[in-house]
Amino acid sequence: MIKGGKVIVKPRTISIKNDLVVFEDHSEVRVNNVIWSTGFKSDFQWIAVDGVLDEKGSPIHQRGITPVEGLYFLGLPWQYSRGSALLQGVGADAEYLIKNILEPSKIRNWK
Repeated sequence: MIKGGKVIVKPRTISIKNDLVVFEDHSEVRVNNVIWSTGFKSDFQWIAVDGVLDEKGSPIHQRGITPVEGLYFLGLPWQYSRGSALLQGVGADAEYLIKNILEPSKIRNWK
C-alpha cells in the first residue's frame, strides 16, 4: 500500500489542534478522526486533551473509543481482549473501531 501511493508516510507529529495535524517537516493535514497507535512503552502524558486520560495517565476509553469525538486508541494491552496489543489480535479491535468511525454507535454516548 505504501509503495502504491495509497498511504503517505509522514514524519513525526508535533502538533494537533482541532482537526489540524502538523508534522515535523511543517506540512499539515486536516483530519476527521485520529487513531493513535503507540509502540511498546505507553506514555500518553504528551496528549494535552481534556477528558482523554485518567488520574494515572491512562487513556479513558471503551474498546478504544474515547469520550472525545474523533479520538481513538488502538493496540492497548487488554483494550478488549488478550490479543489487543499483539499484531495477531489487533485486527478485531481495528475492525471494531472502523465500524464505529464510519457509523457511530450508541457506545459514543459518554454522558
